Amino acid sequence: MKMKYAILASVLVFSGCDKLGQQANIPDPSPQQVQAAQEAYDDLRAQNFDRLMTHFEPELQARYQGNQKDMQKFARGLPQENYKTKKIVSKKLLNESNQPSKYTVTYEYAYDKNLVQYDVSFDKPNGSSKIRDISVSVFGEKIE
Repeated sequence: MKMKYAILASVLVFSGCDKLGQQANIPDPSPQQVQAAQEAYDDLRAQNFDRLMTHFEPELQARYQGNQKDMQKFARGLPQENYKTKKIVSKKLLNESNQPSKYTVTYEYAYDKNLVQYDVSFDKPNGSSKIRDISVSVFGEKIE
């Protein structure tokens, strides 16, 4: 029985290592993509939606056009103080035959009482700096 658990644990460890290896093979975003992602995050926090839209691909602009009330409500939930640390915690590249490619970079912003996970997607690594998709989640104390 102990042998089965040892084998199962080994399989789980090695499968996790394989995923880490795959992620390590995905390149970091280009300096232009990093800049676009940061500017979009800053514009969202500042509720500067007109400028935020300039970072988006036309399809994403169309999705959020005329949705400013919802965007304002969402943006008010983001911490306004300066973040303590920012780091990339994940990179994913999806290449499905029936959809355009999607390169997603997940940033983690650490604040005093909150942690923000910011997912920003582009067409491919070192590709366009126009944002294809965006998602933000806030963890920690509720922001009033």
